[in-house]
Amino acid sequence: MRMVPTMSIILLLVMKLLDTNMVNAKPKAKGYAGPGPWDWQNDQSNYPVFSPYPVSKLDQPQFMKINRNISVMVGETAFLPCRVKNLDEYTVSWIRADDVTVLSVGHLAFSSDKRISVVQVPRPRLSASDWNLSIENASLEDDGQYECQVNTDPKINYKVFLAVADPAKYPQADSPYYEVVDPAPAKGFEQTHSVIKKHHKEVEKDGFSMYLHDNGCICPKPQFKLLDTVKQLQKDLVMTISGGSIEYVTSGGGIMLECLVSGLSSPPLSLYWEKGNKVVTAKERPGVSLETEKVAGVSRITLYFGSAELSDTGNYTCVSDTAKRETVLVVVTQGDDMKAASLASASLPSGVSTMVYSLTVLTISVLTVVITSH
Repeated sequence: MRMVPTMSIILLLVMKLLDTNMVNAKPKAKGYAGPGPWDWQNDQSNYPVFSPYPVSKLDQPQFMKINRNISVMVGETAFLPCRVKNLDEYTVSWIRADDVTVLSVGHLAFSSDKRISVVQVPRPRLSASDWNLSIENASLEDDGQYECQVNTDPKINYKVFLAVADPAKYPQADSPYYEVVDPAPAKGFEQTHSVIKKHHKEVEKDGFSMYLHDNGCICPKPQFKLLDTVKQLQKDLVMTISGGSIEYVTSGGGIMLECLVSGLSSPPLSLYWEKGNKVVTAKERPGVSLETEKVAGVSRITLYFGSAELSDTGNYTCVSDTAKRETVLVVVTQGDDMKAASLASASLPSGVSTMVYSLTVLTISVLTVVITSH
């Protein structure tokens, strides 16, 4: 009976000893020279370990280089450029740097100033778009620094500098057409020109001559006025009609009207005859023909009537784009009327004017036409 507890104690001691040996057991030496199995949890590995896939910076919005110094005059419209690439779902905002005022967000103008707006211009070939800030009727108060921002994390911005100049405050000391009126004080910097000048026309001073043009340009060459040149050319041109201002012809007879334009430096664009504001053509009736010669120097146009009719009576005007018009009166009479006109001409005293004589002949011709028609 006493051996049972003793055996139990011995068994417990043996088990305790076995557990201790298992915990402190060391691996046995390898029986071969080759590598053993890879302990991926404890052994160091020569294989590369990759970090999580990073977001490429190329896909992030970025500003493209564009002019950031803008200069305008007072009253002009200022366009501040901002070109953004890969904008995607991000938003562009404009801020005035001086007082940190938000002027626009996207297409929406946040400013109460109605002069401010945003103009978007897509640039598909560049995968970009322009978000230009427009300031109409620019004033000196608009001068300063502006920022174009994109709401990335962190935000990115592009600075643009606007310079607004007032021409009235810029003296022109180097112009001989300006007279000193009042010295202009420098404002924090040395001005190139130190005096304000007053403009005068046709003033010559020692040194060199300048010319004031109608558009305000002070240029080294005189203004070329095309209108004055055209007027001078028209004075040099002369239009004449051969035979005088009145032509008489008997009904059934032939008549020729010749118009000459001389002093031409180049051929005229147009040269024709008119009767009662209607252009005379060779298609009027059989027996009518026209000959036109347009050349530099002297151009001519000749109108032929093979067989004149009473209805051909009237004023014929020679028209050209280069010279003033000239008119000739054509009077067509019957044979007896021509004799009567000759007798009337012989009986007239020498003091009667040519105008009265022309009216007399014209009256006889009209009466002849009326009588013939009845």
